[in-house]
Amino acid sequence: MNLPSIGRWFILGTAVGIVAGIGAILFFLLLQGCSYIMLDLIVGMRVEETAGEPAIFGHATTELKRWMLIIMPALGGLISAILVCRFAPEAAGHGTDAAIDSIHKKNGYIRWQVPIVKTIASAVTIGSGGSGGREGPIAQIGAGFGSFLGRALKLTDREKRILTAAGMGAGVGAIFRSPLAGAIFAAEVLYSSSDMEYEVLLPSTITSIIAYSIFCSFFGWDPLFATPDFVFRSPMELLGYTVLGFACALFGWIYVRTFYRIHEAFSVLKISPYFKPAIGGLLTGIIGYFIPQALGGGYAQIELAMHRELALGFLLVLIFAKILTTSFSIGSGGSAGIFGPSMVVGAAVGGFIGLALNMFIPMIAPEPGAYVIVGMAGFFSGIASAPLSTIIMVSEMTGNYHLLVPSMWVSTLSFLLLRKTTMYVNQVEMRSDSPIHKGEFFLQVLQDIKVRDIMRPDPIVIHESTSFYDFMHFIPTTKHNNFPVVKDDNTLVGVLLFEEIREFVFEEGLENIVVAGEICEKDIPTIKCENTLANAIELIGFRSVELLPIVDSEDETKLVGIITRRDIISTYNKVLRKRKEDRLKEGEF
Repeated sequence: MNLPSIGRWFILGTAVGIVAGIGAILFFLLLQGCSYIMLDLIVGMRVEETAGEPAIFGHATTELKRWMLIIMPALGGLISAILVCRFAPEAAGHGTDAAIDSIHKKNGYIRWQVPIVKTIASAVTIGSGGSGGREGPIAQIGAGFGSFLGRALKLTDREKRILTAAGMGAGVGAIFRSPLAGAIFAAEVLYSSSDMEYEVLLPSTITSIIAYSIFCSFFGWDPLFATPDFVFRSPMELLGYTVLGFACALFGWIYVRTFYRIHEAFSVLKISPYFKPAIGGLLTGIIGYFIPQALGGGYAQIELAMHRELALGFLLVLIFAKILTTSFSIGSGGSAGIFGPSMVVGAAVGGFIGLALNMFIPMIAPEPGAYVIVGMAGFFSGIASAPLSTIIMVSEMTGNYHLLVPSMWVSTLSFLLLRKTTMYVNQVEMRSDSPIHKGEFFLQVLQDIKVRDIMRPDPIVIHESTSFYDFMHFIPTTKHNNFPVVKDDNTLVGVLLFEEIREFVFEEGLENIVVAGEICEKDIPTIKCENTLANAIELIGFRSVELLPIVDSEDETKLVGIITRRDIISTYNKVLRKRKEDRLKEGEF
């Protein structure tokens, strides 16, 4: 694999994209099959479709057994729990967060069993009526193969991480028919701030294009939703969209808080982990008995809301029902993603605000259906801290690019208002906070600081004629072990390293014979005041020394000060503390 960078990533990205595309096809077929058998055929509930995703297996003629809506999600939760607990406990919950964790903390390592178990368990969870999304399992299929390929080819840790992230983006780009958003999502979702893993962009673009092309070759190239031709016509409309931005942030905060409160409640519940998702499924089914639209993926509700076919009151009920069914289905330990339900909640929030504003102030909300699209973008941008990819993804899913301006406005508002709230708990705030970038950030900080800023201009020095006896009596009076050795005119001779002469301490006859100028280490690197701390730490690490003499810029034989490893580490820690304090102040603001 000794190819130039672009050719190398083209080959690796193509391989990952092919597997992610095929994985998306298999998962979609499995999901449709489970939904047809468990809900359509057995329960008699007709799973509503979107224009871009008609039912592959058609519909059964079974009469609706409404009471089974309570039992079926519980059964699906139990089957999912058995699969996950026995074969891959990491597959519990929403899989994207697990992929993020593997990239930050495990150099992209994902066990090969996880994508397989996640695929089956999620298909059963969603297909039985559990409220979940597709991005979790498909992200782990792509990420899992990227991880496997990286290990099989013995790639570097950095390359394995990039390939894992690119695989995650490929899966998302394929299953939602949004290749551009999938590529950016892989780089953006790793951080809760506006930071990005820019190294992932090129490989994830390749993987996402390939996966999308393979998936759509089987299921068609139309967008997920049939969308009216909404347009943004007047700056006045931004007033209404501002209200929507605050609403997305409010309901996003409620969603995340509810999800993790329920997750914590199930975590401390002292029963077998096999039964927790079954209980979560039962609670989901009870809600679904009264509001069937809150079960499963629920994408059809988005399309209905766009066409103003859902009433104002129902949209408000759907917001809370979908939040609860998702929290019970996944927060209990069930296996599925959170993107799909988030789109439904965001669409319901948008539809509710759009209809309400149109009813009372029609001039700022002339098209309530447009608020559904913008609500999806704004809601997920806030809770996922991924505004850029979400704006593009919603545009690609709906085939509508005329609402980019309001989507950008609402997504930015929601993102800023929910800076400290995220659904992906394994995100880190910035690249400098990620374990994989600690070394880079360390050097980046040190490159901004000059040696002169922290040097010790009056170091303790030893004269070259100092005897061994005098030196041994001088050592107990100081806390240092290394000393520059100089001549009368402050010319540097070398550095006396106490650890180097420790073995001669008890030898007789050396007291008045050996002098510092003879036993000091003369081959010691030096540094100048105008050099950076990055240069200093590189010399210290390369030569494995604790102290660097600083010499005059014009006369490199003259000692003007010293700098130690401890000085550099202490300075770095101070900078780090200062940045964290500044960040906290920004958060308070």
